[in-house]
Amino acid sequence: MVLRLIAVCALLGQSGSEELQKRVRVDGQRIYVDDQLLYDGPWLRSEVVVRDIAGWKHVIVNADGEERVRIPVRSIAKPISWPPTTLEEVRPLIKKLTEERDGKITFTVIVTTEHGEFPVYVGPPGETKVERTADAFVIRLGDKVIYRVSRAPRPTPRPEAVLEAVNGYRARAGLGKVRLSPSLSRACDLHALYLSKNDARGLSGHEEDPKAPGYTEEGAKAGKRSVISPFAPQETPLEGVDSLMATLYHRVSLLQPELSEVGIGWAYRRDGIGHLVIDVSAIDLRTDPKLFPVVYPVNGQKEVPLDFALGARETPNPIPGDQTTGGYPVTVQLLERKKPYEVEAKLFLDRREVDCWLSTPSAPARDDWPQPGTVALIPVQKLRPDSTYVVRFKEKTGNLEKEWTFTTRK
Repeated sequence: MVLRLIAVCALLGQSGSEELQKRVRVDGQRIYVDDQLLYDGPWLRSEVVVRDIAGWKHVIVNADGEERVRIPVRSIAKPISWPPTTLEEVRPLIKKLTEERDGKITFTVIVTTEHGEFPVYVGPPGETKVERTADAFVIRLGDKVIYRVSRAPRPTPRPEAVLEAVNGYRARAGLGKVRLSPSLSRACDLHALYLSKNDARGLSGHEEDPKAPGYTEEGAKAGKRSVISPFAPQETPLEGVDSLMATLYHRVSLLQPELSEVGIGWAYRRDGIGHLVIDVSAIDLRTDPKLFPVVYPVNGQKEVPLDFALGARETPNPIPGDQTTGGYPVTVQLLERKKPYEVEAKLFLDRREVDCWLSTPSAPARDDWPQPGTVALIPVQKLRPDSTYVVRFKEKTGNLEKEWTFTTRK
């Protein structure tokens, strides 16, 4: 059992501080004032401090001895007019205005969001500096912090944990475990570092420019052999694996029955975006035919996600018209890669056929991207929550028929 303490402190005799103390609320690891979330992160001891500074009330959250949040407001009387209090809300740039009123120069610092602009300082001019990292956004005026929002430092899993996530998906599909290769992983780390230093988008993320910072021959080779998934600043490489498994082309690479070992590496950009790189080139040609067909989601699977690519975009994109909206895909991987299969596949919900894009070896989703031995159903719309779907599959040349069900998450 972990004992956690929170204190609410008022400094400099600020008016209304006793009322604010009564309005602080802790829900698990989250700290609120009224219904406004100020900080979300693991902590053992935390305090909410109110300081009166240059006519502003600074509401400060300290967690385990470190300042995590500093929000300037005009008044702490209800309702408080809050500027953005979480890192996800804030745009990376600030606005500064200098005005002359009655012979006095007034300097205003403004933070912006999708929903509006919010002043966080009005007073004498000063030199401002913005610091943005993966876990914090800080504005300084001179040597003093006037605004800070942050998230708790994300736990970084070990490569073995990412390997376990990959093998978890493979085990669910009836496939054997793959091993972690130190040499392949080192090359994946190098390519991930290259991606962290360069703005490589789409399929160019698999290439390295010899003239660009971070280029290595070893990393360039790994990029060509790997599946790659970006993940958000608040996520970890484990979410990157989930994202890969919600696609067509990247999923079937991870679910190759012949795959024997992988390399795993990742790195972060300055803005906190991470890139997970998994080398999937190590193939054992002695494959057990009994492992085929490989279907995913599997029969009886629960908590299946709803969206293709979890709401992101796969590159190359198998959805017609380069759209980004679709449902979680159903894939079938067949034994013979060169065989001209004759396939029929349908998805049903409540005994009604669900509109899907069907992609097969003979009629792939993209003419420029073959998919030998792979059949995919991509629902046109995201799947319905807490619902059981039925898949009916028939391959006529081999007299193969399968029917199975899966249930989506709530």
